[in-house]
Amino acid sequence: MHSEELTAASDAELIVAALAGDTEAFDVLVLRYRRAMLTVAQQIVRNPSDAEDVVQDALLLAFEGLPQLDNLNRFGAWLHTITRNRAVRHFKNTSRYAPQEDMEPYVNRVTDPSDADPAVIYERKQARQDVRDAIMELPAEFQEVLQLYYWAEMPQKRMAEFLSVPLTTVKWRLHKAKALLRTLLEQRGYGDDV
Repeated sequence: MHSEELTAASDAELIVAALAGDTEAFDVLVLRYRRAMLTVAQQIVRNPSDAEDVVQDALLLAFEGLPQLDNLNRFGAWLHTITRNRAVRHFKNTSRYAPQEDMEPYVNRVTDPSDADPAVIYERKQARQDVRDAIMELPAEFQEVLQLYYWAEMPQKRMAEFLSVPLTTVKWRLHKAKALLRTLLEQRGYGDDV
């Protein structure tokens, strides 16, 4: 397959190609799911570098286990399970909990060099921290969909496959999570600008 064909191919088509020896096909799968995997790992291990290690480990296991995958259309859910299990194992093995210092690598941001005013920088940083704190107060299933949707930029359909839930469940959770997050932020003084 050519690059543009690989990008447009379904997960099942890419898996078949990867099983036939096309390593570029697996690379496309990695690109599709990597950010979501990082989000899942980050929820459990909290440390960004540890999350990277977990994702690398999960990708290696997935690549090695690809021939045993029974339902090619469930690749995303299978990868989610591998990532979550590896993250839990990593967390238990390290027996340390490092609070999450900064999720900046996973948050899209636009910086304007003219905004070098320290007060503006502090205010933005505080607002981001308030959003992170509010998200962490939400139930886990709401945290997960918000992080996958905004930070991993995962489409809802792929999110449903990845989480192994119906698309309607993802849509409901996302809607409910946004409403709960808005309420929490309003309680923190962020009025109409949320």
